Amino acid sequence: MTRDTIFISHATPDDNEFVRWLGARLMGHGYKVWSDVLELRGGTPFWRGIEEALRHRAVKVIYVVSKASIDPNRQGVRNELSVADTMKKTLTDPEFIIPVRIDDTPFGDFPIQVHQLNAIDFARGWGQKLTELLDTLEAAGVPTSEDDQTEAFEHWREAFALAARKVEAIPERVLTNFSPVVHLPETITFFDYEGDNTKVAAALNETGIPFRRFNRHILSFASAEELQDALPPSFTVNVRARPALVDFLSGRVEGPASPRSSEARNIVTFLLRAHIERYLASRGLKRFETTSGDAYFFPTDLLPGDKVSYVSASGRRTYKKPVGRSERNKVNWHLAMKVNMVLGPPAFVRFKPYVCFSEDGRTAIADAKKTSAIRRRFCRNWWNLHWRQLQEAFCAFLADGNQEIAIGLSGPESLVLSGQLLELVAARSMPDDLTVLDEPEEPQEPQDEGLEDSFEVGEMEETE
Repeated sequence: MTRDTIFISHATPDDNEFVRWLGARLMGHGYKVWSDVLELRGGTPFWRGIEEALRHRAVKVIYVVSKASIDPNRQGVRNELSVADTMKKTLTDPEFIIPVRIDDTPFGDFPIQVHQLNAIDFARGWGQKLTELLDTLEAAGVPTSEDDQTEAFEHWREAFALAARKVEAIPERVLTNFSPVVHLPETITFFDYEGDNTKVAAALNETGIPFRRFNRHILSFASAEELQDALPPSFTVNVRARPALVDFLSGRVEGPASPRSSEARNIVTFLLRAHIERYLASRGLKRFETTSGDAYFFPTDLLPGDKVSYVSASGRRTYKKPVGRSERNKVNWHLAMKVNMVLGPPAFVRFKPYVCFSEDGRTAIADAKKTSAIRRRFCRNWWNLHWRQLQEAFCAFLADGNQEIAIGLSGPESLVLSGQLLELVAARSMPDDLTVLDEPEEPQEPQDEGLEDSFEVGEMEETE
């Protein structure tokens, strides 16, 4: 028999939604896919048994790692993994099993058969990690079929009759959480200074003006007047050089000793992120320190009725609440954003959503142990649609009715972001999938449910 099929091993029914999503997309890319979930919803399997599929059809086995699948009581999953490990040795293919992690299961808890294998971490985002998986399959030479896959896909669709999506070879609009940069500052300034070298950093920090030190220079987007006015009289600053930003980023500045390109990019990234955070604070958002950086949240009563009215990407006028109350947990919840600056090209800002909690509506609870438990329960059902609506509402809040978001740096310099989230077009579409941009008649608000174990949605993808 020909080995031409990707076998997906997972915990049923806990991981069915992910397998439905992954299987449909792999089929959309021309791969043959098999999972025993086909037998659980009335669909007809392509082969008579799991073992037959593993031993004779599987060219690769995708093992879905989750808290459910590593449970010692899930004997079915363990049996599949055991047979897959045997076939790995029989076929002398050390990469026969591809682990994919879909929640916060510690890597140290992986079953021994996959403990030393490189896992693809879908817990950090399904869409972007699908590309990595497809690259892995292509590099391994997994065959794709040019034949009509309609029958195969119909089996898959029938197995998920309540939640099936049909892959079509037509473009699909996909909304990202990227805010494109329309305009970067044109220059950056090197300042010389006079004063106590051991105290200048503290004095600069007190000004609140973003800066970086390099050798004996201060690097900033601020004007000399703004910087001097904010410093105590014991310090004097003078402009040493004001090179074009593009030259600074490329490491081509002549004159004062300047950083290399990589360090220059890090400096500019830091300065622009600091200016954006300063702008968020000026708009009334409150700073909250997390282990992975500062987040800025909406306090209660910042907005009339605690609502943001906006026009969604689908063209529907709607609104969203970035704050609310959880009576079950006796706390207020607040949408917060962390700032990632990416210089590109193309340059964009990624506002990463986060949820914090307060008792008074204005002061975030600092006890991470307490809030993590609440977040797991409260945010469990915050799926893509809800997060996307919050992201759109946040962007509309920043734009404040304008097409662009102008963030003043100093004098004539500014950073300008688009007032609309970046929209992309995918080559294939899945009608009624979670990525479709149609909006419900009324905005979906979170359910105050007492659900237990879940991944922390707001904590995903902490690295840039």
